[in-house]
Amino acid sequence: MGIRYVIAGESQCDLFAETCLVADYLAQKLPSFCYDRIEKPVTEWMPWLQKINQKNKWHHTRSPIVWKELLMAGSKPFYIGSASEFLEYCYSYYKFDVYFSPLRFEHLTDNFLQFQKKIKQETIALDRLDNTILVENSTENKVTICISGAGNPLALFIISGLLDVKQNIYKIYIYDEECSQTSMEFIEHECNYVGTEYLGKLVKYVDKIGVALTSSDLLIILDYVPFQSTYSIGQWLYKNKKLMENIAIKINATATPKLYVVLPNLGPACYNATIIANLVTKINKNNVVVVTSDIGLEMAPVAAEIAEVPLRNMFCPPVWGFVGINHLADIRTTIHRYDAFHPYERYVKVKNSSLCIGYLTPEMRTMEYLMFFDETLWKKVGDRKRKDTERRLNFHKAVALLNLVRIWLFDPNPNYIVSLGIQCNGSFGLTFSGVFSQPACLLNGEWRPASHYMMPRDPQVKISYLQEIAKIVMTLKKTDLQQVVAYTPCTCKRKQSIKKRFL
Repeated sequence: MGIRYVIAGESQCDLFAETCLVADYLAQKLPSFCYDRIEKPVTEWMPWLQKINQKNKWHHTRSPIVWKELLMAGSKPFYIGSASEFLEYCYSYYKFDVYFSPLRFEHLTDNFLQFQKKIKQETIALDRLDNTILVENSTENKVTICISGAGNPLALFIISGLLDVKQNIYKIYIYDEECSQTSMEFIEHECNYVGTEYLGKLVKYVDKIGVALTSSDLLIILDYVPFQSTYSIGQWLYKNKKLMENIAIKINATATPKLYVVLPNLGPACYNATIIANLVTKINKNNVVVVTSDIGLEMAPVAAEIAEVPLRNMFCPPVWGFVGINHLADIRTTIHRYDAFHPYERYVKVKNSSLCIGYLTPEMRTMEYLMFFDETLWKKVGDRKRKDTERRLNFHKAVALLNLVRIWLFDPNPNYIVSLGIQCNGSFGLTFSGVFSQPACLLNGEWRPASHYMMPRDPQVKISYLQEIAKIVMTLKKTDLQQVVAYTPCTCKRKQSIKKRFL
């Protein structure tokens, strides 16, 4: 067990400085030598020494005092003595001999004090430098996220999911032009208590989105104009267009060139994303995407139940179309994992064998052969969506968006295929100059169409039809497709017919 030497003395004592110099030299030469230094002002030295004598039953009278103790809590101190006794102890124990010339070490006290101050200053400077480097390294690879339209109830679930990976997130800015400051500050206060072990304010409300966009890596847009029965289709699209134009202006004014823009499936999502992508000039329009895989997540449990396939072995159905206006979730090209059984020959020839009868090979198959004759899928999906509408919140949208953020920012993998609204480049025969939902993969940080994926096989809807509808919608004016007024014919009998009956 190690031993520690304690050297205590007056700040102006030459012998104290000489003793500390010897101890410092031994600590540099001998790795097992450990000492602590206790320096007391002249006015405090004698009262402190009296307390030490009284505590340990010693009778030391001058500076310095040296003792040793074991390197463990509560160990008993062993008295060595003053400077001369310490030098004798060093000679007898370490065979160390030293001669102090009075002229040579005349100003040792002042020099030693300056040396100790210099050591403290350098230690403080190194600590500050290390802390700065740690802060820079910790924030260098972290992501800043801005959520516009944070008054949407969906924002709370998105923020909660983002806080699960807060080690990779530096700040989450929330902004909503329609909500009051009190409401946004309440959201900020509540979200900062989701992860109580985190030191610092991770979620922050800003009253101007430009302040957040200057340092943001990802912009999540929850703003949209919901459809109302009093709107015509053209008027509804026009209101969304004006809202997206306002957001695009702010992006061009303050955003960084590497900003990613994500829109969940809210309102005419692909239409809104197309408006933004056509107007932004500061960022790459390929970085404007729409999360559409939530449509596949809605129908996946129903399809798994009908096909009697474990949901864990089933991939999300691909989503095609101008989502928000029309779409196709193609269950026939949905892939599921199947364990094919291959029996050995003895399985057929030998009965009741205790040997292995065969082996399983995992295969990837489409669900077309399982769903070909089923006609109840969409009815069941519609019934489930009706229940979700009654609950007024669809958690699939938050799950789909969080999965995209994880793949795009934190765990990029080009082998992932995700249904996204992205720019068309001619793959799958799509030539629409806008955002269109299709299977996509991540290539060099950009989402591109997964051209190796299968074309949809739905017998009722073709993607060429979906593409034509998208082109028509982009040309609609404010007055087009007027409001459809429901007409219910009167079933009351006319008075004339009643009179004739009585006649």
